[in-house]
Amino acid sequence: MTGPAERELNRLGLFYAVVIRAVVAALCSLISWATTTPRDFLLATLVVLAFNGWNVLFAVRMLRRQQTWLLVADLLVITGVCLAQVWTAAPEMQADRVSWVLVATSIIVVAYQFHTSTWVGAVAALVILAAYLVGGVLAKLQDWTVVVPIGSWMAVEAVLGRGLYILVRRGGRAADREFERGERVRRESAVATARRADEREYLAALHDTASATLLMVGAGVARRQETWLSEQAARDLKVIQGHVDPADGEVDLTPMLRDVVEHVPVRIEWHLQDSLMLPAVVAVALCRGAREALTNVVRHADVDVAQVSVSRTAHGVVQVRILDRGKGFDPAKTSGHGYGVTGSLVERMARLGGQAIVTSAPGQGTEVMLEWPDARA
Repeated sequence: MTGPAERELNRLGLFYAVVIRAVVAALCSLISWATTTPRDFLLATLVVLAFNGWNVLFAVRMLRRQQTWLLVADLLVITGVCLAQVWTAAPEMQADRVSWVLVATSIIVVAYQFHTSTWVGAVAALVILAAYLVGGVLAKLQDWTVVVPIGSWMAVEAVLGRGLYILVRRGGRAADREFERGERVRRESAVATARRADEREYLAALHDTASATLLMVGAGVARRQETWLSEQAARDLKVIQGHVDPADGEVDLTPMLRDVVEHVPVRIEWHLQDSLMLPAVVAVALCRGAREALTNVVRHADVDVAQVSVSRTAHGVVQVRILDRGKGFDPAKTSGHGYGVTGSLVERMARLGGQAIVTSAPGQGTEVMLEWPDARA
C-alpha cells in the first residue's frame, strides 16, 4: 500500500517530469529553429509547432489523469519527430553532431522514468532510442559509427533516471514507515494515557465513596447499626460500579450538595443559593470534591465545624468554598501523589475545565475553593 509520502513524491515526479520536458523541448526546438536554417524550412516549422503543441497537451492531460492511450500517442509523436530529422536538421549539423532532437529526446527518456513503471519506461526508452538512431541515419547527419554512440547515451540516461527515481521512492517509503511507526507509538501512548486516566478516575471515585464512608465508621460516627450507613454504602457501591453519575442533563447543585455531605461527621455552616442549575457531570464533581474536603476536615483539622458556601460570580464562575479554622498544614510539604487533594480535587476539576485551589498554613485553617467557569453565563 502506497503511503502519503510516496504518493506525494510520485505526484511531484509526474508534475516536474512533464513540465520540465515541455519547457526543455520548447526552448531547444525554438532556439534551434530561430538560429539555424533547416533543410526544409516549412516542414521543420510545422514539426516544431506540432511537437510543442503536443507537449503542452500531453502535460495537461497527464496531470489530470494518466492514461495508456496518451503514452502510446506520445511515443508515436516522438518517433515521428525523430524520423523527421531529414527536414528539421540543418546541413551544418553534420559537424556539430548534436541536434535539438537529441536534447529533446534525452529529457523525454529521463522524464518517462519518473511517471511510468519500470517496464513501460524501459520500452519507451528503447523505442525513442531506435527512432532517433534511424532518423539520424536517414538524415545522413553522420554514419552509424558516430550516430550510435551519441544516441546510445540516451540508454545510459534512462538507467540513471530510473535509478534516481528508485532512490527517491525508497526514501518516500522509508518516511512513510517512520510516520506509521510514530503514529503507532502515538496511538499506543494515547491508549495508555486514557487507561491511566480511567484508573485514576476509578481510584478517585473509590476514594470519594467507600474509603470516605469507612473513614467515618473508623472515626466512631456509627457506633451501632445505622440505616443511613447501609444506604450510603449502597450508594457508594453504585458509584464504584459506574451506575450513578448522569452523563448529561442539568441538576440543582444546592440540594445535591446537601445530600452528598449529609452524613459527614462535622457540623456544617451553610451559605447556599436557593437554586443553582449545572450540568450533571459538573455538579457530581463539585459534590464529590466538597465531600472529600470535609472528610479531610474530619481527619486532619481537629475541629467539629466547617463552612460550606456556594456562589456564582459576576463572570459566571461557580464557586464551592469549604473553610475550616483547624490546624492547617503546609501545602509545600504534601507529596502530591495521593488521590485526595491531587487526584480527587485538582485533577478532577482540571478535566472539567475548572480548578481546585487549596490555601492553608499551620495554625490558620484550610480553605478549599472549587471553581468551574460556566460558559453559558
